Amino acid sequence: MRTRVLQEKNYAERMQNGVEPYLAAHAEEFYWERESGHPIHVLRYRAFRPRGVVVISHGFTENAEKYKEIVYYFIKEHFHVYLPEHCGHGKSYRLVEDPSLVYVDSYHRYVEDLLFVARKAKAEACGLPLVLYSHSMGGGIAAAAAAKAPYLFRKVVLSSPMIRPLTGKVPFADAKRIAAFACATGRGTQYVVGQKPYQGIESFKQSSSLSRPRFLYYQQKREKEPLYHLNAASYGWLHAAAHLYRDLMRSGWKRIEAPVLLFQAENDHLVSNRAQERMIRKMAERRPGMAKMVKVPGAKHELFGTRGRMLQTYWNMVFAFLEKDL
Repeated sequence: MRTRVLQEKNYAERMQNGVEPYLAAHAEEFYWERESGHPIHVLRYRAFRPRGVVVISHGFTENAEKYKEIVYYFIKEHFHVYLPEHCGHGKSYRLVEDPSLVYVDSYHRYVEDLLFVARKAKAEACGLPLVLYSHSMGGGIAAAAAAKAPYLFRKVVLSSPMIRPLTGKVPFADAKRIAAFACATGRGTQYVVGQKPYQGIESFKQSSSLSRPRFLYYQQKREKEPLYHLNAASYGWLHAAAHLYRDLMRSGWKRIEAPVLLFQAENDHLVSNRAQERMIRKMAERRPGMAKMVKVPGAKHELFGTRGRMLQTYWNMVFAFLEKDL
């Protein structure tokens, strides 16, 4: 990677006066509909002398605004970027009115929406290779998408992917039974016990980021936009996440043909590192050399929210993986 990552000093100024104007000059914003009445909000960024096209699959409660720094690196490294917002997130269609609640009727909806955008990106790519970059919930969706369409993507990056979510003090087996019962009794759109509506800017100490300037920059933007106030899981979402985990571990991993690079954060408190390890081990045993895991010591869940050498090394590895044999 030739592009240097942004440093924490004067981060907000660099973003406001450099990165965002640069992105605005390369961006197009529109909606695509896979299903009538369900518009998917998409941002498309054009790079100069592109070597490939990347589709980004964002995480739980996230949106396109959070990925501006990431998009900037991809464009500077000569990748066109397509960034759709998942159902219920950002400016895309929603299945419930509560602005704080994440609800989906099936994880397949996320997967089909992502593949719909990816196929349209592929059609517009004029022969350029298509790659997938993903984070957290978006990583689980990306893995399922790569399994559903094994030859669509040339490479897949899973950054702290949600193969299985962590469920706090409640064992996962119990949590999924509770979610299944709630959905069966008509309570799928209710908050999971312990989840709360959006209550303003979060605590940096309790966040998934190691970079305070990055964390605050996005939180201030999030505070100003009601569509970014997602904060809580519904039983429907948890039920869908449990099915995603089940299907990936039963057979989904077998159908992934694209080379996979998975980054694991040592101090992840949101997704299961053990589930990540199990899936990669199975894939590596089936097709040696096609699946690799990189464990990042000292990192929290948001690996793109780290800083300094750790962040530069992370992006160097992402682009070295994507560029090899592209």
